[in-house]
Amino acid sequence: MPSNNKQQEITLELNFDGRNTDLLGGPGEEPVIDEDTALNKALEIVKSIVYGGLTESLASLSVVTSAASADATILSIVALALANLISGLFIFVHNLGELKDEQHRRSENQTEASVDRYNELLGQRNNFYVHAFIAIISFIVFGLMPPLVYGFSFHENGDKDFKLAAVLTVSLLCITLLSIAKAYTQKSNTFMAYFKTVIYYVSNGAVGSVLSYLAGDVVKKLLEKVSWLEPSSNFGLHVQGMNVQKTEWSSY
Repeated sequence: MPSNNKQQEITLELNFDGRNTDLLGGPGEEPVIDEDTALNKALEIVKSIVYGGLTESLASLSVVTSAASADATILSIVALALANLISGLFIFVHNLGELKDEQHRRSENQTEASVDRYNELLGQRNNFYVHAFIAIISFIVFGLMPPLVYGFSFHENGDKDFKLAAVLTVSLLCITLLSIAKAYTQKSNTFMAYFKTVIYYVSNGAVGSVLSYLAGDVVKKLLEKVSWLEPSSNFGLHVQGMNVQKTEWSSY
């Protein structure tokens, strides 16, 4: 009888330890399920940042360079870039919603191969609100970089060339970081794969900014030849005998 009681106590202890072992994955073993879940969530966060920031970095850089080449004032360039950011945000949110519903629409047609683009670009569809929030924040942050750098860099002398150089440097740095993150989300495992992804997006940013600058300069010269766009007379605005002077942000 004493031996039976001792055996029963040992059995209860083993069952108690076994219950904890099922949750943790075994004594001395790492919690593989929890670690994989954390890695997947981190990967989805990186995907959301890349999805929201990469394209907008390229677009915002092009807007600033084209406006600067047309000799727009600093205030006008910042206002134009912000307006483009706000209008683009509505389109971005709309595209997010369409991307979320895209797989459901494709599944209705059995003849087409079903490709889950949402899972490829962002992750699991049940985390849509988290993805959307992070992507929108990334869209706004990286979209604000070019106009803010242009507006506040070299604030004392207001040299346009220096400002454009600063914008190009910061924007290409952001594009480089985001393209590295994109290569990581694509599970690239070689240096050449990372290099190709970075070169692709950085070259797009550099070429796009150059073409935007040239386009803005050409359009400005063409519009200068149109006589009806010129004001009929130049006059200052007087308020009680005082001239309204230009601020530093209204000129270079």
